Amino acid sequence: MKSERSRSSETAAWTGIAGDLILALLKGSAGYIFNSKALMGDGLYAASDAATSLARVLTTGKLKERGQDRLHYGNPKVRQAVPILFSVLLLMTGLELASAAIRSLGADEPSVPGMYALVTAFAGLALKEAFFQFQYRFAKKKGEAEINAHINGHRFSLYSSLAALLGMIGAMAGQAFGVEFLLYLDPVASLLIACLVLRKGYVLIVQPVYGSLGEELREEDVRQYKETIQRVRGIVTIESLKALELGDTVAIDAVISVSPRITVQEAQEIADRAKTLLMTRFARVTDVKIQFSPYQSVYPYKTNHELPENDVSPLIQ
Repeated sequence: MKSERSRSSETAAWTGIAGDLILALLKGSAGYIFNSKALMGDGLYAASDAATSLARVLTTGKLKERGQDRLHYGNPKVRQAVPILFSVLLLMTGLELASAAIRSLGADEPSVPGMYALVTAFAGLALKEAFFQFQYRFAKKKGEAEINAHINGHRFSLYSSLAALLGMIGAMAGQAFGVEFLLYLDPVASLLIACLVLRKGYVLIVQPVYGSLGEELREEDVRQYKETIQRVRGIVTIESLKALELGDTVAIDAVISVSPRITVQEAQEIADRAKTLLMTRFARVTDVKIQFSPYQSVYPYKTNHELPENDVSPLIQ
């Protein structure tokens, strides 16, 4: 069951990356051929979506080791370096796009997009919606937090596509009706999209550096994590659990109580099982810290499984 869920998560992630790369190539090529800087910018934003998703997969994905799947959440330094690398690339390309748009605004008469550029923009919008619906159906199985992440990402992609469409339509209308200032709407749209790309690069670089400033999830969103941990054999109660939303990822900090009749090593193994279960079941959970303490209450010590009557394991030291 876990492997099937993990494979489905990986398939959905790579499908989204492939879809964004196809859209980036389609829009970028059409924008270059048919003289639309707005469409080229929209293609760049699609590439930024692919880069963001790829950074997430590289830091929270799976690796093959000796013929077996192994969960890999990366060294903390690697988890920080990968998003920073991609964010630098996004910032550089965003600045270049903004510079090209400003140069077009300074021209005497900017180039007007061709009709095929507009057709490509509409086709790209339809394809993007199809890819989103596929990922949205998968996200519904992962919980409300996963759905919100996909919706937020799709919203800004939609802003980029709509800006490109309006810019091209405005420039083409300006040429058809002889309204000169409308000709500048295409580079204006490109400049707006460049700002969106710069925003994405900024968010991507801020997350690993200022991750501790994430937003704490609501109780109803945390409940699914508590229910999952409680299923782990050996956990008596969950003393506390905090989940911070760091952009598209979630970090969990929990304190559990275990029977005082087990060893520290056994308690650590229980905490490790809970951590692995959380990171396997929830694709967004990329950082889990679980502390444990002996359950302090009146006898008999309750537990979520029955201990052998003759168990005489020592107390936690």
